[in-house]
Amino acid sequence: MSDFSRRTVVRGAAWTVPVVAVATQAPAFAVSPPPYVPPTVNLRGACANTGASQKGCGVIKTIEVPLLVSNPTLSPIQFQVTGMYTVNTGTAPTPTTSGAYKGVTGIYTTLCNKVSLAPAAACPGGEPNGTITVPAGAKNLQFIIVSAVTGNSSTFSARVEYRLLDADCTEIFADVVAEGAIASNNCL
Repeated sequence: MSDFSRRTVVRGAAWTVPVVAVATQAPAFAVSPPPYVPPTVNLRGACANTGASQKGCGVIKTIEVPLLVSNPTLSPIQFQVTGMYTVNTGTAPTPTTSGAYKGVTGIYTTLCNKVSLAPAAACPGGEPNGTITVPAGAKNLQFIIVSAVTGNSSTFSARVEYRLLDADCTEIFADVVAEGAIASNNCL
């Protein structure tokens, strides 16, 4: 026979704390954040400004490269040209191409260099006049990158090396766009 009476067991049960499981719905702020959507860059459709009297509206003997950029992130970023090479041949240049002109005249908000952007506080490693700030949440902002002035204005070719940087100058993305045989069709 057991040393415990029924009364002892009941007395012990009265002193225990009942455990109740409660389930509640998670608050809305606990939902996972949306997936990261990176900034986008589109460079293409360059046009040339010849040296003739009927040249385009930009700087004589340059290439104008349209830039379309979006920044869906919550922080501003920098678009930085790290190298722009232009030659007067039909073959897209590399940094070591003989006769290549290196540099950027500026980045503008319109064709014809009518509205110049103040260069962003540049992170190291970019071309002078080749860095702009893209605000947080920006969609399809349009700019024009103008090359350094070349020696003549026949058939142009260009190579644009660029990167995107966060506020701390940390690289987010880098790429190269090269285009050969850009006709001297004059920018409008």
